[in-house]
Amino acid sequence: MQGVPPVPVHPGRLVSAEITTHRVPPDRAGLRADAFFALSFPFVSRTRIRQKIQQGEALLNGRRFATSARVREGDQITVEWRGPAPDNTAAAGPTLPNLYEDAYFVAVDKPAGVACHPVGRIQSGTVIQSVRNRLKTETDRNLAAGDRDAYPTLANRLDRFTSGIVLVAKTGAAQTAMQALRQRGLVEKRYVAVVEGSLSDDAGTIDSPIGPAPLAESADPAAGSAVGIRMAVRPDGLPCQTNYQVVERLHGHTVLHVFPRTGRQHQIRVHLASIGHPVIGDLLYKDESLFLRYWRNGCRLDESLPPRHLLHAELLAFANPFTGASVQIEAPLPPDFSNLLASLASEA
Repeated sequence: MQGVPPVPVHPGRLVSAEITTHRVPPDRAGLRADAFFALSFPFVSRTRIRQKIQQGEALLNGRRFATSARVREGDQITVEWRGPAPDNTAAAGPTLPNLYEDAYFVAVDKPAGVACHPVGRIQSGTVIQSVRNRLKTETDRNLAAGDRDAYPTLANRLDRFTSGIVLVAKTGAAQTAMQALRQRGLVEKRYVAVVEGSLSDDAGTIDSPIGPAPLAESADPAAGSAVGIRMAVRPDGLPCQTNYQVVERLHGHTVLHVFPRTGRQHQIRVHLASIGHPVIGDLLYKDESLFLRYWRNGCRLDESLPPRHLLHAELLAFANPFTGASVQIEAPLPPDFSNLLASLASEA
């Protein structure tokens, strides 16, 4: 930080702003600056943290700093917020049902419509914010005890309108250990999906690489980032494998158990759509115009859109990498999923 000239908190911008200041307590001395920032403002996305640091809207002792700088006891971080400063209490969103917890991991039951982490237009009320808020006392205690690695992070992710199990690692060590288990294929996952049409085989494997969809495939190329998240089966994509078993055949629909063997973005939805059986209610892989309508509506559903897609993370099983104990976590079908499934069955 030596030699970097100080910059004013308000560098001549004619915007309304609020200033917040945090001093580094003894138990957080030695942390990277971005880690201290994230702990002080747990309901701000990491992307926004980096942007504020890089743009000089966050200052360390009145000077600009690198995200990798180490903070010392008594250091002062000053942050300028355009518009109102984040409301940590409101951002935490609803308390999510606990499915499992030990000293290393916590699993919660995510409802459809709740995002796993802040992204794009969704900056509050996410799973990781809710869990960090609930674990704040435990995290602070671990930090005070000298554990600089005590920062809860997502160990798996679900799409916004997929319900079910989300696992959070309480520390970086737990996150690294879980990642190693996944890479070795030692984490079992089972989903329930309801798809369009009737599958001819009782079981099967979809082994097709997945990568970003070319923008040329978009129904509306001018939508830009709205279509930038779309994935597709493509020969130059990453290896990807999904197994499935038929649970029940309804008139025009099929209930499946799905077992993803890899963890690519939108994997199950992309694979099932690629064989002609998209997940019912999917906004992106059944009819992309539905997603574009949702995007233009500020990422909000309306009466013309499906309330959710029928995909639910039902089971997660692994051996605890620290104790060796077998862990099996289950999340029952939520009422909205069960009601939609019952409606389809009654139509049949």
